[in-house]
Amino acid sequence: MNRKAKLLVGGVGIVVLLSVLAVTTMGSAAEYVEPTDLAEDEAYEGQYVQLEGLALDVEDDEVISFEVVDENHSVSVTYDGEMPETMSDGRFVVAEGQFDGDAVDADDLSVRAHEGEHPDGAEDEEYEDGGYEGEEYEDGSYGDGSEHESPFES
Repeated sequence: MNRKAKLLVGGVGIVVLLSVLAVTTMGSAAEYVEPTDLAEDEAYEGQYVQLEGLALDVEDDEVISFEVVDENHSVSVTYDGEMPETMSDGRFVVAEGQFDGDAVDADDLSVRAHEGEHPDGAEDEEYEDGGYEGEEYEDGSYGDGSEHESPFES
């Protein structure tokens, strides 16, 4: 093979590899955010995000809907796909999709392995199916008037 042919093949190979790299990294370019980030920064509106947090109020109807919560805020998520096998209230999830300013319309949903699986006190009455019930107030009490350990504290 002469020098020009080798240069041409090498150049085409480099262009193909760079194209593959650009396409595969576009999906992972979305920033990981928590509900507080979305609530406190309007710059995320209309952006593709990877929302992570605890899933609560999981409903599996025609479209899967749930709330993703952190220590301060919650964001509604809808997902028109198959329910992940390990998806349930109290599990740590990542929902990838478009944030419209109020909710995330996810096109990919994953459940983090072993995170949120058995929160401390899961057998106690403040937990139901691994999730926590009620709103926690500054004094450590929940909306039901009792005091419980927060699922967010380690």
